[in-house]
Amino acid sequence: MTDPTLTSRRHPLVGRCRDAADGHAEEVLLEGPHLVADALRAGVPLSVVLVAEGADARPDVAAILQDARRRGHLIQRVTLGVLDAASPTRTPVGIVALASVPLRDPVALLHPAPALVTVAIGIQDPGNVGTLIRSSEAAGATGFLATGGAAHPLGWKALRGAMGSSLRLPVARVAETMTALELLHHAGLRLVALAATGERDLHTADLDGPIAVCAGAEGAGLPEAVLAMADVRLRIPMHPPVESLNVGVATSLVLFEIARQRRAAPTGGGVGTADAPSRPSWEPLS
Repeated sequence: MTDPTLTSRRHPLVGRCRDAADGHAEEVLLEGPHLVADALRAGVPLSVVLVAEGADARPDVAAILQDARRRGHLIQRVTLGVLDAASPTRTPVGIVALASVPLRDPVALLHPAPALVTVAIGIQDPGNVGTLIRSSEAAGATGFLATGGAAHPLGWKALRGAMGSSLRLPVARVAETMTALELLHHAGLRLVALAATGERDLHTADLDGPIAVCAGAEGAGLPEAVLAMADVRLRIPMHPPVESLNVGVATSLVLFEIARQRRAAPTGGGVGTADAPSRPSWEPLS
């Protein structure tokens, strides 16, 4: 279904796109052909696809529109000026979509066993949040949880950084860090905290079984309360004078080390979901 070309930058549809860009609306904004195509492949419900005049001359955009029509999605043609108003990027690439990608109940992150959950605590750079979601899916994690003032995992910058992983990996958001960690701990997950002064070396630590990998804010790292609660405080050995890595890089190294250990011992760590509470005492953020 296609409506006439939209020419007004003040149309309510433009406002919906701008509201969705920060991840706080009921819809999320998918910017660019890569994300829109990933959403179609994942079966994500699309409210509307906005395509700029002339953009369908690109083979990738034309293929997306053909797939969207086949699935019965609404396609709205717009002028370049309208797409520029609807998209938060400086140089829109011709197509955006509004989609329904709800945050998940954190209990959904615990399956299948053994659970592997990445916990972003106070990470405010949405690009780093997106990188962590991407690495989590690539390493076989069961879910991603943002807490402690972390950037919204469904904001447009985080979605772009995750490169489609947010459309497939269960993603949750909980306001209070300690409440979130207590839930994971009660469910049987060991809390692994990344810390430059950690007593365990990444290459010698036993990382089998259900685990929550806790990554802290850029610069500040993890709060002391989190470090005190952690079952394992992990450090990544580095050649001096380098003392730290980008949080996305450091956490990815840990996730892939866990994946390596699981491949080496595929029968290990079969717990982590059986004891999850049927109704936790926290309230997820919307």
